[in-house]
Amino acid sequence: MFKNSIPDQSTSMLPAFLQAQWPIFIRPPQSYDYVKGIFHTEPPGNFHELDEQSKATALAEWSQVKLTKAYEVSTYLEDRPAHNAMNVPRVFRELFTRCGEVSEVGIVPLRACLIEILHNWSSLEFSGDCPYSFSQEEVDTHERQFDEYRAWHEAQALAEECLDTDAEGWIAPQLDVKEKRMQNEELLALYIEKVSGEKSAEEARAMWPFAPGV
Repeated sequence: MFKNSIPDQSTSMLPAFLQAQWPIFIRPPQSYDYVKGIFHTEPPGNFHELDEQSKATALAEWSQVKLTKAYEVSTYLEDRPAHNAMNVPRVFRELFTRCGEVSEVGIVPLRACLIEILHNWSSLEFSGDCPYSFSQEEVDTHERQFDEYRAWHEAQALAEECLDTDAEGWIAPQLDVKEKRMQNEELLALYIEKVSGEKSAEEARAMWPFAPGV
């Protein structure tokens, strides 16, 4: 059922959802608790108490947040429908974006959206009964698979954010490629150490998106 219905609906709905999400180059930092709204962003309240390295990190995050806020305000002023669409429940956007990613990352993220909708059918203000269901055994199996997917996705996101690149490994012309290769090797070593209690070095390397030296 979903193979036929979701792609058909996504041809008309997905473009709107794609416009209603942060462009990758101005997304708020993952470690930052971004608050939507029309107001000036400020550096951390304890900024003057931080050491020099922490101040540099805070300033970098603040610069990124200001870009995000500028995009949000601009969208509010110039494209109100897109701005409003950014406030719809997250799972609705993900339902269509995840459908388009099935060929790249598999069915697990899309299934997670379907299960979330099923479990929140009433709170999402749908009427009647949900037209599909999952058994508890299917949900348990999915949760194990989703844990594996989450670990893989976190590795991808960490590499892309720290290396200033995308899923294809694109590097901006003004950046030093050799330096990025060195950073990639250092990040991989740190990642292997971080997950050493859960995964072998070989498993960690297999999850890392960019092979050393590439």
